[in-house]
Amino acid sequence: MRRKQFSFFTRRIPTPIRLAFGLALMVCIATLLLMLPWVGTERPLRLNEAFFTATSALTVTGLSVITPGSDLSLFGQLLLLALIQIGGVGYMVLAVIVFRLLGRNISFADRLALRDSFGLLDLKAIVRLTRHVLIAVFTLEFLGALLLWLHWRSFLGNERAILYAVFHAVSAFCNAGFDPFAGTPGFVGIPNDNFSLLVLAVLIVIGGLGIPVAADIGIWLFRKRHRLSLHSRLTMLITFFLVIVGTAGLFVAETHSGATLAEFPLGRALALFF
Repeated sequence: MRRKQFSFFTRRIPTPIRLAFGLALMVCIATLLLMLPWVGTERPLRLNEAFFTATSALTVTGLSVITPGSDLSLFGQLLLLALIQIGGVGYMVLAVIVFRLLGRNISFADRLALRDSFGLLDLKAIVRLTRHVLIAVFTLEFLGALLLWLHWRSFLGNERAILYAVFHAVSAFCNAGFDPFAGTPGFVGIPNDNFSLLVLAVLIVIGGLGIPVAADIGIWLFRKRHRLSLHSRLTMLITFFLVIVGTAGLFVAETHSGATLAEFPLGRALALFF
């Protein structure tokens, strides 16, 4: 009886409120996890540090009051990576996965929440769309991580290159901005060679296209006859146009004598694209 009353109560809560409450709950859980003793390298994270980091990771903002490369242990960096991934695909997707693993059906209220979190207009095949989203996200992140690992292993070593490649692929695709290179001895930031910048920039652009487009790309990758939707094609076309125009604008504004990038060789113009 209580379970039915609780279910009736949750169904009456407006979907935006449910999404906001769910995100707040995830932030609280993530804050407690980040305060565990073995998350920090020299000391546990303080409450304000853990709360800020959890909020930034789950909302894929990228602002940080700590330096992940030096302040977090391996476990802490993996935990931060998981929070970024959850924030990037949306915690409602995680909820669907858990429900399906437990054999539970997805309620109408949860489908509404999924629709609103994805920014979709209808409820058709929402669970199947979630599967396509995960396929697209993990496939693209895997390809990006593979390329970065092959490129970085020469100076990082195989094992460390795997961690850094996966972390940066997820962080870039989710537009999170966290960087474990900062704070690592011998590095002041991500490698700024053309190949690294190109891989990361492509992941940032594709990840920024949005969930519906990512799902459409996922279907297109595995179905030979599938054609990208008008929404996906328009989004990709306009994004490409804006990136090119922005690159050209930065080139004009920042490469003349005395400007920030005046000393950059033309071969490093990819930094402008990034």
